[in-house]
Amino acid sequence: MRWRLESLRALLADNLSRLPRRAWLTIKYRGLGQFLLRALTFPLRLTPLGRRIAPDRLPPTGSSEARGWYRGNWRPVTVVIPSFGPPETTVDAVKAVRRTSDPKKVRVIVVDDASPAPFGEQLRDALEGKAEVILAGENRGFAANANRGMRAAAEDHDVVLLNSDVIARPGWLEALQHAAYGADEVAIVGPRLLYPDRTIQSAGTVRNLGAPDWFDHRYRFKPAGHGPANIGGPTLAVTGACIYAKRTALDRIGLLDERYGMAYEDVDWCLRAWEAGMLVLYDPRSTLIHHEARTRGMEQGERELDSQRLFWERWGDWFDVREVRTTEGRLRIAYVTEDTGVGGGHRVAFEHLNRLAARGHECELYSLGGPPDWFDLQVPVRTFETYGELAEALAEVDGIKVATWWNTAAPVWQASVRRGIPVYLVQDIETSYYPDQPRMHAAVLESYREEFRYLTTSTWVADRLRELNLPPTIVAPGVNLETFRELDVPREDRVLLALGRSNPLKDLDLTIEAWRSMGDDGPELWMYGIEPELAEPFGARYFTAPSDSEVCELLNRATALVQTSRHEGFCLPLLEAMAAGTPVVCTDAHGNRDFCRDGENCLMADRDPESVRAALERVFADPELRGRLCAEGTRTASAYGWEARIDELERFLESVAPATAAARA
Repeated sequence: MRWRLESLRALLADNLSRLPRRAWLTIKYRGLGQFLLRALTFPLRLTPLGRRIAPDRLPPTGSSEARGWYRGNWRPVTVVIPSFGPPETTVDAVKAVRRTSDPKKVRVIVVDDASPAPFGEQLRDALEGKAEVILAGENRGFAANANRGMRAAAEDHDVVLLNSDVIARPGWLEALQHAAYGADEVAIVGPRLLYPDRTIQSAGTVRNLGAPDWFDHRYRFKPAGHGPANIGGPTLAVTGACIYAKRTALDRIGLLDERYGMAYEDVDWCLRAWEAGMLVLYDPRSTLIHHEARTRGMEQGERELDSQRLFWERWGDWFDVREVRTTEGRLRIAYVTEDTGVGGGHRVAFEHLNRLAARGHECELYSLGGPPDWFDLQVPVRTFETYGELAEALAEVDGIKVATWWNTAAPVWQASVRRGIPVYLVQDIETSYYPDQPRMHAAVLESYREEFRYLTTSTWVADRLRELNLPPTIVAPGVNLETFRELDVPREDRVLLALGRSNPLKDLDLTIEAWRSMGDDGPELWMYGIEPELAEPFGARYFTAPSDSEVCELLNRATALVQTSRHEGFCLPLLEAMAAGTPVVCTDAHGNRDFCRDGENCLMADRDPESVRAALERVFADPELRGRLCAEGTRTASAYGWEARIDELERFLESVAPATAAARA
């Protein structure tokens, strides 16, 4: 009971006793104006209005699930705090641990790395009755000093390695331990660390894209409540400022490598866990404050540079020399889809696989769905019940592994930590599929990990990825010009063709409203797709699940095609219509800007029924206009033949694949 009361007191202290320092930090990092705004609105934040006006609220720590689990399943833990120099910050760190944990379940060991006198004795005196203190006789650096403390931990204890400048918050330990015991294979868990100004210091460790010999913290400097940082899961590594290590991991992978004098020892430890077949996790439910400066010096000392050299001697090939080729030197490629149902994104992925396989590459599809019944996919399909099973099988493949949808990114990334190269084919920024769902937006954006090589289909999507500091390569989808072409069939005079889908992004309602506003003298409406019920209320004619050749015939018979999408990552049906010589009326859907030119190869209407109706009436009333749009449309489509697209795709895949072993020799 006493430690629970202490936890409550700590929570209040975190919000009240630090007000002077928080005021100073707000002025320093946010400016005087933001400080005055917060000061004036502070009384309101104590009312029910507080949720609406409190800026950058600190995310809650712990969770009811973790606390409930911990009460009945807790494991003993030793918290090891390496220390050097003046004792004040270390004393604060120990007090925070004691305020937020039960002393019957948590042992605290502070290890001083031979600080100059009188700091060691001051530390011992200040922590009497609060922690065990080990005063080392020789300064050996962080890794060796941390190992002193971990060796002193009981053999049945898990270990938390905690920096001396980290302040624990209520619920931190329960969340870390709950995550650690969520699966037997978990070895290490790290929390979300915040700077004192409540911006993120670390949410997992990634390789620095701009300086690949170094590692950086994910979401550094983002607000504490940054949505993607609220998504936990596997991560390459976590910072040594706070690491929860299970006893099973310590027994299997050992302690920190003491050859690292400064830096890299934490990443090395995590990579050894991955190599042992275990997992490293990031859990944002555990949040602590790290009193590390936001700006650090750019010059590295000799000990840090020595650690860097040691790390890359050991791990350089592990990162940069991945075997992804067959014995004949061809690429081994696995695409991953969530299912294999009818869809434009699947069509692009399946065309990639078929055409790469035709060029001699070894290609497979990994999916939660069976072989598609609507597309002639000519590569092996491996089907799994769960993503966990899929990732486990894919992890054994030495190849290029391609995620094709945000929900496939995590299993592809995890399956590529030790073997292979992860690629992310982003055909759209998939937050568009989840309007007004911020949690889903966060999950989608979190899937765009820095470790992927990015491939996309349009300039609009590429620009969005660049805004996330993710450099993409654009390879547009192709059109099968042997299938989609002008046929010798009579074209109807008054038929409007539309893709009949209920997906809100397609905005079929706008098409219907514009068509109905044309009145009784308007054209007949035909639709195609897999949702025939959409046509019944309007008396439209619906062609259910037509083959590609049947779609081409529909395009050749129709007077015009209309598509009024709110948003598209590319919009392949418009190109297919152009290839078939069908006039196109569309809206600006972002991804179609690469090939749709208003007044030249299409009419691009504003997003309202009157504008769409006016464009349709122009097309149906003017045969000469239809002829010009058709001629320019077929010229546009001719530049999108699949062979040229696969040339570009093959160059991209070759660029991410290391040279063959023979070439390296």
